[in-house]
Amino acid sequence: MGIRSFEKWATSRTQTSPLSTLKDAVVGIEAAYYIDRFLKSGIDPLLVATGGFPLATKKAIEDDLDGLLASGITPLFVFSGMDTVKKPGVNEDLRETSRFETQKQAWELCRRYEDCTSPEEESDAKEGLREKLSRDVAQTFRSSGSLRAENLFRFFQKVLREKNVDFFVAPYSAWAQLAYLANSPRQYVDAIMGSFDTLLFEVDRVIVNIDVQQAQFSWISKLQCQDDLGKVSSDMFVDACMLSGSTFLPTFPPLENPSVYQKPFNIRDVVSMMFTMGKTATAVCTHYQDEAQVQRLDYLDRYQRGRLAVKHHVILTDDGKVEPLDVDHAPWDVHEFIGQRLPEELYFYMSKGIIGPRVLNWLTSGQLLERPPLDNGESPQYRRLVRDQLSPLRTQTLALLSQPLSRFYHRKDVTVRFWFDDDLQRTLSHKDIVPAPRDLVSNWNVTQSALDKRVQEIGLPPNTLLFAVRSLADKEFASSTLTAKTTSKLLSSKDEIITNVIWRFLLLRGYIDDRHNLTAWGSALQAAMSTLTPADGLDEAVLIAVELLRLDLLSPENIFSSYVGAPANGSEKDKQTCALISRVACLGTLHAKPIGFTGPLSHSLLAFHSIFSALRDALRDLIEVVAANMLLNADADRDRDDWVDIGLGLPFINDPGCGLGIAVNLYLEEINREPADPSAKRKKTIKEQDVVKLLPNSVDLPADLDTAFRLWDAVVRGVQAAGELVEDSSAWPEADSWLKSRR
Repeated sequence: MGIRSFEKWATSRTQTSPLSTLKDAVVGIEAAYYIDRFLKSGIDPLLVATGGFPLATKKAIEDDLDGLLASGITPLFVFSGMDTVKKPGVNEDLRETSRFETQKQAWELCRRYEDCTSPEEESDAKEGLREKLSRDVAQTFRSSGSLRAENLFRFFQKVLREKNVDFFVAPYSAWAQLAYLANSPRQYVDAIMGSFDTLLFEVDRVIVNIDVQQAQFSWISKLQCQDDLGKVSSDMFVDACMLSGSTFLPTFPPLENPSVYQKPFNIRDVVSMMFTMGKTATAVCTHYQDEAQVQRLDYLDRYQRGRLAVKHHVILTDDGKVEPLDVDHAPWDVHEFIGQRLPEELYFYMSKGIIGPRVLNWLTSGQLLERPPLDNGESPQYRRLVRDQLSPLRTQTLALLSQPLSRFYHRKDVTVRFWFDDDLQRTLSHKDIVPAPRDLVSNWNVTQSALDKRVQEIGLPPNTLLFAVRSLADKEFASSTLTAKTTSKLLSSKDEIITNVIWRFLLLRGYIDDRHNLTAWGSALQAAMSTLTPADGLDEAVLIAVELLRLDLLSPENIFSSYVGAPANGSEKDKQTCALISRVACLGTLHAKPIGFTGPLSHSLLAFHSIFSALRDALRDLIEVVAANMLLNADADRDRDDWVDIGLGLPFINDPGCGLGIAVNLYLEEINREPADPSAKRKKTIKEQDVVKLLPNSVDLPADLDTAFRLWDAVVRGVQAAGELVEDSSAWPEADSWLKSRR
């Protein structure tokens, strides 16, 4: 959240300068703010209804970066890292009620649109109603504001890497890190672009917008703001901003009390309150100390913690130290308002993108706050997944992360709270996991020479799940991978590190046993992947499909049938089978033009997308921790400069959305409308013309449908190999036979 009530007041005080002023300058840019500007532009209004990566936004970002570089500006993006500690005993609202209600309205509009799309009784009035509903759907989804910039950090990092633009992740807030870079004696950046929150720190001015098309930029002066508020001091300005409500402190309750302010307050009101009560936030808090809300929040204590979190925020210095701002005057208990300290080496790996802040936050805070997904997570399947089924995976991840850390973390439990039940909690206790995950993975140290030989033998590139799984089909090679660490010859190449990380990951997930042979589930995974080629790019999708099968979340069960976009044509068996095939297709990618999604929406498939996205995120957490554990235990050479490529080279970054599932559903629904089994010519017409009209943003829809059906074939092969491991496995051959007559 930004500084409440400040932006509207401050916007009129921004100044404009020609972009040429920044020629040859290094501009430090707050990554979340930069991404958020594009998300709020509305060029991908249906992103919250489809999931996936915003292709129109990606194109706009690429064009903007090109413009910055062409203007002679060197951008340096800084991502925020871990969260600062929350005050114990004060529950954060996880329900996001406003978003939930807005999305319900949007899906109801979608249902009304569906009701208007039947070909019967066509009329100009009906067409006009459809057009209006289509606009209303896009606007309502856009206004729900349910996509956080943080959800796109990995996506944006890939874009920056492709453009050769530098970035790094701050230990905590990007604002503090940017202030340090600007104020350092070496002055790493000449200017800062970020949100108004940056003004809480020691900066003179902040760029709030760069318009490369108009060749100008807008900026605001902190001193000008202070003067316009009555020539207040810097400390008083920061106090007023914090009392207004910010990331570091909730809004001071009396400001929201109608008996104090009958209309919404602004920053001037806060300053006026301070002028009448001693000019300090402490004096204001003391004046209202008997108010119930002030007491409930223990507001003075929260203010003091928040103020210290700003003054002594923790940053990464130019010599690699992780320390508070104004370190010489920082109190001894910085952990009380920032968070428990981690090894500097781990902060370094986070700064380079080897590991993200999610699991680090869980471990240091002792809390995992489960928020609602894009579809609002109302299904029992999703709630069971996050409440119970992901717990063993998350616990294993925490155990592996804590192993090389201090003993304090070895026995630290993590409490999970859920948006759908304030009283429900789960505890992730990783201290007693047997065998210890580290002991299981320590014998994976396969060298480059062995990799090169196996690559030549099976003709697959390393660094992929496809290679890692299929290479172990040969038991002789599998036994040769039982390799102890050799300190004189550590893993050094990117290929060695990524491939060994993937093998370690597969062992922890139960696809490989302690002798490095494929388990029953590993054999099923290998059978599924045996149908793929590297060009298919489906190995991650197949692994996630197998993970879903293991959790009984990819089955012919008739789930989400009442949701908008569920199959509606044919018999009940037809609908059920169509839904299953479409859900499998959701795991693949619809290749689309860089414009906002255009076409029918499916709440049914978005609900499934939420399920596999939560699972994918948990798998990504684990593989990042596997990489970090390898490095923290010195299993690999750490004198290197390819950190970013290693982090971005690990699996489970890409979010395919549910576009391909929608495409397959549309195709099969059209087939099911036919009065009899369609001819090959008719199926070709449906694939190449009818469905293409419904999805005009697709690049090569027939090719994508063929890819979806290859993905289906791979999953069916895996189910056959798994046999009784898969519940209701007999339904899959029936579904496969049903599809063969329709594809």
